[in-house]
Amino acid sequence: MQDKKETRTLKLQMINEWQQSGLSQKAFCTSNNIAYHVFHYWYRVYRSDQTATPSFLPVNIRPAASQEQITLTGHNGIEVRLPFSDQSTRFVKQLLLS
Repeated sequence: MQDKKETRTLKLQMINEWQQSGLSQKAFCTSNNIAYHVFHYWYRVYRSDQTATPSFLPVNIRPAASQEQITLTGHNGIEVRLPFSDQSTRFVKQLLLS
């Protein structure tokens, strides 16, 4: 009996073989005795692996124009401004380390 990791590896290898074959999905399934719904499920798994987003988003910290605030700017342009203090610098440090 195969374990889950081995099964996953074999199914994803099946997707790679299909991509290299040049056949349509249905033709590949027919020629390899694979149920189309099984192939389609594993193809969705493969695609979700390929488009997975990273867990961490970059955060750019710019020094504020005046020393009275800290501005955090995310990659999407959203800004968070905090008053400059020991407490806010500890908070930013805690955010970056977590």
